[in-house]
Amino acid sequence: MQNEQKILLEHLAKDDDTAYTLLYKQFYVPMVLFASKYISNEEASKDIVQEFFISMLGQKKEFENITALKVYLYSSVKNRCANYIRHEQVKGRYEAFVLRECDDVDLFWDRVMEEDAYSRVMEVVQELPRQYRNVMLLSLEGYKISEVAEKMGISLDTAKEYKKEGKKRLSVRLQVLGLGFFVPIFF
Repeated sequence: MQNEQKILLEHLAKDDDTAYTLLYKQFYVPMVLFASKYISNEEASKDIVQEFFISMLGQKKEFENITALKVYLYSSVKNRCANYIRHEQVKGRYEAFVLRECDDVDLFWDRVMEEDAYSRVMEVVQELPRQYRNVMLLSLEGYKISEVAEKMGISLDTAKEYKKEGKKRLSVRLQVLGLGFFVPIFF
């Protein structure tokens, strides 16, 4: 046993494929059982351990002894389990939020329509000439016209003119799409 462990450590230090085969054979099942103590989902435990082994490929790892290797293996899997649990908690909160939001069908469709309208307005903004587009995008990000001028390296009067002309062009184009009323809302 002592000799096998020494061989394993030597192969790991060389990033030899044999090391990964030996590691997998020796530690896969115990590590899955270990992960299962943190996560009640057996398939997720298997995936976590398998992904960990995959992440080790191509990495030269030198360990002082087999105990150091085990500490590395098990603490890495424990950290991955903690990440999985956190991810599942976030996913659960998001799903609960979406379900609450979907309960209010009117609110849901209002948001869908808002996103659609905003998307169309942004498409039209992207069609503007570069300077007008840049002024309008910075304005949408909440910058004051003086800040827009400074960011773009143009005079305040030029920035105001670009914004005025950009709004005019947007208004004309959005009127055709039936969305002209959005210009005063956004700008």
